[in-house]
Amino acid sequence: MQDYPFDIQKIKLEQPALVTSNIVSYLVKSNAPISVETTYKESNNTQAVDDQNKPQETDEIIKEIANFLLLHKHQAEIVIHIHGYNTGEKDFEDWTRNIYHYILNDKFISQKTILFIGYRWPSESIALKSDEDSESFLNNVGNAIQSLPIFFRTILDSSLRGIIASFTLLLIFLIPFTGTALLLNNPDFLVSLLVFVTAFFTFLFGFVFSAILLRSTVYFRDSYRAVNYGVPDLVELIRQIDNAIVEESDKSEGVTRAQKKENLSQSLATSNSRIKLSFIGHSMGAFVTTNVIRILSDVFDEKSIQTQHSPENQPSLKLGTAFSLGRLVLASPDIPIETIMPERSNVLRSSIRRFEESYLFSNQGDFILRVASTAANYLSFPANTYDRGFRLGNVVVRDYDESYDSYNLNSKLLKQKTDVPKITFGIANQNSRDGSINQNPNSAMKCICIVSDNRYKPLDELYSKNTPVTQKLAVAGLFTYFDCTNYRDVTNNNDQVKPILTRALDKEVLSFWDNLFLIFDNFFSGRNVHGGYFDGKFSQKILYRLAFLGFKDMLLSLEDEPDCQELVNKLETEISPKLIQESLQSQTVEPDAEKLTKLLSVLSQKCNNSGIKAFLAPERYQVDILGKERDRKDY
Repeated sequence: MQDYPFDIQKIKLEQPALVTSNIVSYLVKSNAPISVETTYKESNNTQAVDDQNKPQETDEIIKEIANFLLLHKHQAEIVIHIHGYNTGEKDFEDWTRNIYHYILNDKFISQKTILFIGYRWPSESIALKSDEDSESFLNNVGNAIQSLPIFFRTILDSSLRGIIASFTLLLIFLIPFTGTALLLNNPDFLVSLLVFVTAFFTFLFGFVFSAILLRSTVYFRDSYRAVNYGVPDLVELIRQIDNAIVEESDKSEGVTRAQKKENLSQSLATSNSRIKLSFIGHSMGAFVTTNVIRILSDVFDEKSIQTQHSPENQPSLKLGTAFSLGRLVLASPDIPIETIMPERSNVLRSSIRRFEESYLFSNQGDFILRVASTAANYLSFPANTYDRGFRLGNVVVRDYDESYDSYNLNSKLLKQKTDVPKITFGIANQNSRDGSINQNPNSAMKCICIVSDNRYKPLDELYSKNTPVTQKLAVAGLFTYFDCTNYRDVTNNNDQVKPILTRALDKEVLSFWDNLFLIFDNFFSGRNVHGGYFDGKFSQKILYRLAFLGFKDMLLSLEDEPDCQELVNKLETEISPKLIQESLQSQTVEPDAEKLTKLLSVLSQKCNNSGIKAFLAPERYQVDILGKERDRKDY
């Protein structure tokens, strides 16, 4: 029996009555150690890990998963949730259990057939005080000093001795009572020399201290574990499930594996009949997700090989024998903005464009990405400018005033009160007259921005004019964006509407002081600038329904909202139903296009009321509202 690089356990809830037969959940943990000197058992403080997660038990659970998927072959979907940097084992287990509880209670998600997996790669958690799940920051500093390589240790020892000696001599020469200065012919020169020597040794000490500080934040260690443990172990999990589906698909005697695979492939001939594989990636979990897809993608798929003679080829959604890629939902992704740019330096384009739907939740005030991650990646990311080092989780949606076609992208469906808010929200690229979406596939390059030098800088201003563009259309246009910088809502723990991720100042650009106050808020008042999307009631609903239902079904679920009809009635005073019909008449094959357009406007108004500014991917409008075929050949 082979050893697996992960352990699996079934999620159990305190309320067994909630559990249904059509939704199952598992917690999968990579059993790679936190540090190479420690075992998985020691690093995770788990007493009975060997008893609970024996290889044969893991093998049985994988078969159990495969049989569940085969039983619901044409309905089942897999959704994998992946955490980010600095996430403890217990925290993630509670988080996974909370999501499982949420989807069982959601009226629409609970009707689906879902295998939900919380995947934990070996992230190291730090806190102010040590507990069973986290090391204290001071302990990490101590470990960093203890593990210093000989070069750094020599510099540290020498610099400390040099600082002490030179500073002591400097004090002696500066104290007049000792009379030492009177015995010297040129005391000023000696004092200046000692000041220089002290400064030199202080510089050397600062060099090593900076390295110790960077290591103590565990960012680089987590990055290493994400690349070398998190990615390959998740790849192996998906491979093992796919392999088990093939093996369990036919138990008849005499049937070879090749025959099983051929029969299964025929029954799952189209992408729609395959088992959809979707991901929710938070922070560094987005990096794990996109790199997993890079590895799993079939590089010999003829439909994805673009040549001079067949430039129109586009990658298939299919993955392995039984899967097809579904939805990608990223929250504060800790990956560079390069991943959505139309340039050769975009290393994740091939994996991102394979997903059926892609969504991004971001906010301007996420200092974890804007300060910590950007500073850490400054050492390794090959950019010559500060702007190109921005992380994807910091992008914002701007109100773009120029018309692409014959209407204003920035018009909003309903006028807001004059006192609040100061800026407009809702879907930025929606037409105020007929509710349609601007279908220019490159519109995202103008509407999606970073905030630098106290102004908006759109993507089309950032990419290098000297670098050859590798595709006609940027993958930025495949994402639907939710800019939650000014998001206000209630949470599970508070019934009062309050700012969730930032102070929601209704500013287009947050100043230096605004960002500084957010750092204090995060550490002293519990504001979650990096993961608050999972706390707010509305953002939580949208995020999970997009991941588990998809965009079209999420829109249809809005009909059940208590204020839906009221919003539709108000919208009809602003938008003429006749204009909607005229707009759709010449370009749609979707019978429910008019209803979906109205629901899209309801979504826009709900975002508007919550302080969220959104940008809808043109492809989502074309495919889900108008009913057109997906076309990725130019991406």
